[in-house]
Amino acid sequence: MDLFSSNDIIGECKLNLRPMIEDAENAKRPMSLSKNYYDEYLKPEGLMDGLTFTEDKTSFWIELKNREEKNKKMETVVNGKLRIQITIYPKKDAEDNKVGEARSEPNVDPYLPLPFGRISFSLNPFKMLNQLIGPALRRKIYCYCCIALCVAACVFLGPAISAFVEILGLFFG
Repeated sequence: MDLFSSNDIIGECKLNLRPMIEDAENAKRPMSLSKNYYDEYLKPEGLMDGLTFTEDKTSFWIELKNREEKNKKMETVVNGKLRIQITIYPKKDAEDNKVGEARSEPNVDPYLPLPFGRISFSLNPFKMLNQLIGPALRRKIYCYCCIALCVAACVFLGPAISAFVEILGLFFG
């Protein structure tokens, strides 16, 4: 039984980019799939139905669908959503304004920041604890550790303290 592996397909969505490519070619300038362009040109022609634009009006959500067998019937199931932004450049503009692959230099248009929230493994237990546990729970753990150290110090130093008190009692008693 395969639960998860590195190459599982979550789902798929097909977008017809031909009208955008033709518009970019005819206009000889970059074309970005924005909410206005979608509402005025693509939606009336029935192209790319079902796009849900975000508040910035340049990126949108697409549904990732997959065919699964349920009750001996093949059904289309939505397994997730993906937020994307599409800009099509004419070949000349793309050659003039090169960008790096992924996050390699030059990292522009759009700038891709380093991922946030990824764990970095370390042999330092405090650094790992900071990454794995939130600040409130971490404070509680530190407090309990301090209390345990104080109790352990009292237990180990108890006989020495009582012997010291006995010796003081002999001299001053």
